[in-house]
Amino acid sequence: MTKAAHPTYWPALLEARDEAPGVRTFRFASPTGFRFTPGQFLMFHFADDPKTWRAYSICSSPLTEKDYFEVTVGMVGAFSERLGALKPHAEGGLAVRGPFGKWVYDGSARHAVLVSGGTGLTPFRAMCLLKIGMHNENRITLCVAAKRPEGLLYRNEYAGWRQNGISVNEKVTQPGANSNWEGEIGRWNAGSVFAAANDAAAVYYLCGPNKMVQELREGLEGLGIPPQNVRTEKWGDYTDLF
Repeated sequence: MTKAAHPTYWPALLEARDEAPGVRTFRFASPTGFRFTPGQFLMFHFADDPKTWRAYSICSSPLTEKDYFEVTVGMVGAFSERLGALKPHAEGGLAVRGPFGKWVYDGSARHAVLVSGGTGLTPFRAMCLLKIGMHNENRITLCVAAKRPEGLLYRNEYAGWRQNGISVNEKVTQPGANSNWEGEIGRWNAGSVFAAANDAAAVYYLCGPNKMVQELREGLEGLGIPPQNVRTEKWGDYTDLF
């Protein structure tokens, strides 16, 4: 890809909000002509540290892309700490390139099954918002997991997603002794994902820690899902977030 196809932007931070303990969503003003498809990501770096880049999936709706885009970041490490110190509408020296990636959802799949662990949910939010904004009748089944209930990203949005025809299925791996969690406990595996989807012809999107994604891919293909219908995006093994 040429540099001209992916220019460098210097976006202004509009606002930031805490999404879950140790996780924050940042909203930036979109540059002129900004376009993306859900599933794509952006590369971020600071001007005085050009060798350090971080990739973050866009989590906002493409229907608002002319005005702003959002990324949700696990606040772990020096780069995210510096990102968290940015002030709205102030010069922060932050540069962004992209969007990149061909692991995308454009709403055309008859049934998309989205399976995430930890912050792997971020690109799926954009996919869900696209379906809702387009009043798309194609199905989405979302399978989301976190270590604890408070770690389920965008949890206050799930009711609205369900009202708009998205099947949201939640799991927590370690709810804690004092938790009032009444939902399912454990990790998603191929069998439980397939049971939630109940559709051998669906397109399965997997996003999260490398080990989780690889195990799910192998398990789903073992259940007879065609390899071309299992689409993966592997992230670092963020065991502290999942």
